[in-house]
Amino acid sequence: MDLALALDRDSDDSLQAQIFEQIRSMILKGRLKSGMKLPPSRLLAESMAISRNTVLLAYERLAAEGYIQTRGTAGNFISLVLPDELLQVDAGSGERAGTNKDAARGAEKPSPLLCFAGYPASPHLPRSIRPEYDFWVGRSEPSTFPVKTWRRLTVRKLLSAGFNLTEYGDPAGLEELRIAIANHLGRSRGMSITMDQVIITSGSQDGLNLICRLVDRQKHPIFIENPCYQGAAYLFQSIASELYPIPVDDNGLVVDKLPRERPGVLFVTPSHQYPTGATLSLQRRLYLLRWAEETNSVIIEDDYDSDFRYDGPPLTALAGLDRSNCVLYLGTFSKSLGAGLRLGYAVVPTELAKSARVVKSQMNSGQAWLEQAVLAEFLTSGLFDRHLRRTRHVYKARRDCLRSSLERHFGAADLFGADAGLHVVWRLPPGSPPADVVERAAREKSIGVYALHSGAAHDFDRTSRQDLLVLGYSSLPERDIERAVQRLHQLLESLKVENGRAKPARKDGLASSAWMANRGVH
Repeated sequence: MDLALALDRDSDDSLQAQIFEQIRSMILKGRLKSGMKLPPSRLLAESMAISRNTVLLAYERLAAEGYIQTRGTAGNFISLVLPDELLQVDAGSGERAGTNKDAARGAEKPSPLLCFAGYPASPHLPRSIRPEYDFWVGRSEPSTFPVKTWRRLTVRKLLSAGFNLTEYGDPAGLEELRIAIANHLGRSRGMSITMDQVIITSGSQDGLNLICRLVDRQKHPIFIENPCYQGAAYLFQSIASELYPIPVDDNGLVVDKLPRERPGVLFVTPSHQYPTGATLSLQRRLYLLRWAEETNSVIIEDDYDSDFRYDGPPLTALAGLDRSNCVLYLGTFSKSLGAGLRLGYAVVPTELAKSARVVKSQMNSGQAWLEQAVLAEFLTSGLFDRHLRRTRHVYKARRDCLRSSLERHFGAADLFGADAGLHVVWRLPPGSPPADVVERAAREKSIGVYALHSGAAHDFDRTSRQDLLVLGYSSLPERDIERAVQRLHQLLESLKVENGRAKPARKDGLASSAWMANRGVH
């Protein structure tokens, strides 16, 4: 289990007290249920970069006050019988996740940006032939999929399926799965939501299509990161009357570039900006929320790979900080489990839940029951948390291998986004040809590396980032990563500038064609 704890080292309260109060608050608000197991003190201490004794003292206080129970070597669990005061819902906290009632998050009026509208289908992106060593982005490692467990749960669900396989289900998704997702997001992303706000989709792109039917994008401008996720860019370009790219720096979206003249719709990937991997700071996140509230705008948060964070504590989602109901949240299981399941979700403010359900019914009659039922049990049983711990270990090892291999062959590697996710962006060494030339030459050596525009990213100003490669490492074993980087080093050495025969990449975008002409690449 992951806990989204936000520790302030400058606070007058001790770290021990902050941990106690935040876990106590999660229990009070129903995000941590009776019988749930807390993370081991060692793992929580490592994720928060604090002393284990600090966590132990916080756990001891929680146990002393009756919030948790210690069961020897089995660990610490939320108490089955809670103190009397915990039986009441905190004022202003809303209903506990999993109820059918609307959350009491304030009866604020929905933004005037939200409405019903149609949209054309997004363009199909053709799939290329895979090279021997393929650093494609966001591809899960097949061996990490829990095949035996999934088979066992599938058989169990089939034996008790009854009418579920022969009748249509709720277009919004299986209730058990929506409850499980609401509880998971409460624990791991700091979001206080109910199952009514969760809509099951076929991945985050399908969720974005759903949200675009709720947003009046014809009357209001759409703001999007630059560079950004290619699928979002293509979709917005096909439906938006006004689309404005906002620059990204090493700290994510440059928030002070957002206009304030009128309401708008912002698409953002704050936890692991795609493609650069930058993490939006808390200061910028709070600025975004203030901007949305003051301009009556809407934020679409795509949290596509937030399950994988290797350095530092888990991050509270932008939607977890939202108090004005201005954030619409997208999540997916394509990275944590596998894209073949085609399961994701959208989370909308309470006042939009009914409208979102209607829109989803217009799109399709819901996702397949069996996959939803299996995933729901996988989540509620704690097997998903166990699976995430295993896969994080695998992907962290591969990230470390990629970084060390690049440093061994190229010296200090200029990497972006290595703290989390399933890919990094690598700035090519000085004297290298442009990224698209490297990509094409590497393909001839059966190595798949990708310039931004071909790595599922979209750069509205393609001439400005000719020295960046996107490298996805999650589906490549360490030995293949090492071999690929060695082969890539040999390739770049052969392409380096010698005796002034070719010039390094220029920012006007002409270097790419010059390199291709000089090297005979067409």
